[in-house]
Amino acid sequence: MGYPPTGDLGGECCLKPLATEKFCTLLVVSGVFDFMAQRPSSWAGCFGWTLLISILAVTAIALLTSRYGWPLYLELLSHFQLQYWVLSVIGLVIIGLTRCQIPGFVGLLCVAALSAQILPWYLPPSFATPNNNFRLLIANVNTQNTQYEAVLAYANQEKPDLALFMEVNDAWRTRLDELLTDMPYSSGQTRSDNFGILLYSQYPLSDVQITRFAEESTPSIIGEVTVSGQTLSFVGTHPLPPVRPDAFHSRNRQLHTMGQHVQTLESPVIVAGDLNITMWSPYYKQMVRNTGLKNSRKGFGLQPSWPTKGTYRQIPDWASLLFSIPIDHCLLSPERNVGNVRVGPHLGSDHRPVIVDLRL
Repeated sequence: MGYPPTGDLGGECCLKPLATEKFCTLLVVSGVFDFMAQRPSSWAGCFGWTLLISILAVTAIALLTSRYGWPLYLELLSHFQLQYWVLSVIGLVIIGLTRCQIPGFVGLLCVAALSAQILPWYLPPSFATPNNNFRLLIANVNTQNTQYEAVLAYANQEKPDLALFMEVNDAWRTRLDELLTDMPYSSGQTRSDNFGILLYSQYPLSDVQITRFAEESTPSIIGEVTVSGQTLSFVGTHPLPPVRPDAFHSRNRQLHTMGQHVQTLESPVIVAGDLNITMWSPYYKQMVRNTGLKNSRKGFGLQPSWPTKGTYRQIPDWASLLFSIPIDHCLLSPERNVGNVRVGPHLGSDHRPVIVDLRL
């Protein structure tokens, strides 16, 4: 009796699962097309068009405020681009279930337009490098926060080369000075009104000043730090939050004047702090356009830093997470290489700390 070649049997056995898999895939795709091809009911059609109007409204708010949001209340709306994107994606999925083709197509275009505001922040940067040798810690500790041990433990764990702390009063300085063992160079000013600012460094600081970029602005730290023979210009700042018209204009003037200062610097620049602004504000875009600085977040995601849950009694925890936005930043000269950026844990403040790893 003859036997078929072993290779033939193996090929036949392999082809059967493949054929079954392709058949199942075709059934699923065919089912989806059949579902979409069905005419929607009248109520589904009305619902689909209503959702499209909502998506169009959200898209218009997102794009127009990001470009033309110069007035206070329009600018405030520019900061929630991620939230607008999520709402539009949810609306598009529901429109798909209603089988309304025209609203679905237009909704898809809206989601694509909103994605252009979000996705570039997640594209891997060409300047990322694993060989990091300089770490920066940015932490708004909140004057009312008394979790000193948690902040100190985190700083000791991360071992930054440069650490900027904001909203520090005398009590905070007393405890943060324990970091002088590892970061012996320090400068800054304490205040009781949430706008104290302190800088600690492992490396020598020079030409350090406490300055105000505008008459009504909050104090900022400017100076230079020398690392491995390289001189870096540093600016640590914390403008007023734009909750009132006067504070809004103060923040904008402070950022504008700070940008003018940055343009006069000859050495590579690091600007760090709670800037009380997101990357989508027209005022932020104007500042980075004028200075040529890049955001260290680019390529590492949005990483919202404010607010944290449980720090505002009048705001539910779910709302704090839902409306989180990135307002703590590290801006750099274009030639600086970024290895990693991440936000840290909740340390009792309404802000999460930000860690930036650089290659100098």
